[in-house]
Amino acid sequence: MPMVLPHLKFLILFTILGCGAMGCASVPANSQHDSFADYAESVFRHQSTVLSRLMMLSEADQLPENEIFANTEQAMHDACQLLNEYAERESDGEHMGLRFKAKVQASIEGCDTSIQKMEALLAVIDQYPLPDR
Repeated sequence: MPMVLPHLKFLILFTILGCGAMGCASVPANSQHDSFADYAESVFRHQSTVLSRLMMLSEADQLPENEIFANTEQAMHDACQLLNEYAERESDGEHMGLRFKAKVQASIEGCDTSIQKMEALLAVIDQYPLPDR
């Protein structure tokens, strides 16, 4: 009987990890997405749109030079680092372990939140553009 408990713990751990690897992680309650994979792809695409907007503003010399803007942009890059690494590895056809996939899944909601904060700052720029320099 004492051997049942270790096997049960292993089975529970395997089920949790397997579920995460197959994409049955939870989607945030306020999300309109059907699956975690859809949510992750949506977050990645949203980030790409925001990054494109940042590059366009930078090239036009329209980005504000203040600490809040710089910190928000850096926070977005930091929060989305694992998602970007995952996308790059997947694009290269690399194998990713369950532990790495679980870390990516755990970071997606924070990445999404940081993108929304950056987008809110960009909306202010759209509302009050900087004068031409």
